[in-house]
Amino acid sequence: MSVMEKFEKFQIAFNKPSPTYLAGETVYGYGWLVLKEAVYVQSICLEAIGEAKVEWMTSSDIQASDEEVFNYTTVLPIKGEKQIDDEGLLHAGSHYFPFEFKLPPHLPSSFKGKHGRLRYFVRLSVYSHGIFSQGTPQTERTSKFAVLGALDLTKEPDAAIPVENDTFEAVGSLCCFAGTVTALLRLERKGYVIREAIPVWAEVRNLSARRIVHTQVSLIQNVTYYSYRGRFSECRVLVTVHKGGVAPRGKQTWNWEPLSIPSVTPSHLRGCKIIDIQYSIELRIKPAGLARSIKLPVDVVIGTSPHGECQHKVTCHPLLAPDEDDGTGIFPFPFFASSSSDMVLLSDMTFHNMVPTAPPWEGDDDEIP
Repeated sequence: MSVMEKFEKFQIAFNKPSPTYLAGETVYGYGWLVLKEAVYVQSICLEAIGEAKVEWMTSSDIQASDEEVFNYTTVLPIKGEKQIDDEGLLHAGSHYFPFEFKLPPHLPSSFKGKHGRLRYFVRLSVYSHGIFSQGTPQTERTSKFAVLGALDLTKEPDAAIPVENDTFEAVGSLCCFAGTVTALLRLERKGYVIREAIPVWAEVRNLSARRIVHTQVSLIQNVTYYSYRGRFSECRVLVTVHKGGVAPRGKQTWNWEPLSIPSVTPSHLRGCKIIDIQYSIELRIKPAGLARSIKLPVDVVIGTSPHGECQHKVTCHPLLAPDEDDGTGIFPFPFFASSSSDMVLLSDMTFHNMVPTAPPWEGDDDEIP
């Protein structure tokens, strides 16, 4: 049997069922290796990487760029489930290789758009005689995790200041002028946090002879991608609230009606030079007929906390070494707690959350089209 065939399972688990971490937080996890027979392992290398890539097509060529925003590399100690005499020899059965690393406090958030993305992942590589040099996929596993970057609204210059915008536009065509429409859009402040409701006040006056079919207020995400030779922008409507029509010579008022912010990437994406994210609230007015829609935007900033507070609670770590066993012969599982106990044991296979949080990453499902 070749060395490769002795690897029955190789996976990565994090200390969270859904591995999402705040910038500045410590990531805990472990590699889980199950062997059919004893294998001599030279070393196990851990890489934690954050990378951004953008790509779009122009009329003449393809624009692309990439950037590494985070890189942490270390070699994990090799220790089996029981004491062994030969250094680097892993016996048949399960072996765990705990790891931890601290994320820098100013890391940008994970992001995935149509023409670019920023992702984080952990890669474990097993170096052993005769297998790693061949580049076989059984010798490494990669698992993604998400990062939520911190954006403190108290440090944004205009976050607490009320913002508004107004417009006065003609309705109709060059040969058939129907009148004018005036609109005013106002927000209590410019800065809001994720999952907060934005109270929207707006007033629409239809001074034309044409009916307004409907009005709506939307949260818009504006993304700009940068390459060495140019840039490309795209916008996406995240959430929309609709209102009814307005009769000729009529008026409509939005009386601080809420527009909820979904779970999105914070503004700016600071720390990444090739992707920029901005947000705006847009009032859209649709007159009847062939008249074009009237758009009235107001820029907003979306942060993670109004006070920059960051709290984090972790479960026990690291794995207890074999010589720290309490004599029961049960090896403790360190990361997931049940409702009745502070620790789940590997001998109790009834717990659904004992399966590693992320399966082997066989392919790149985030490839940019």
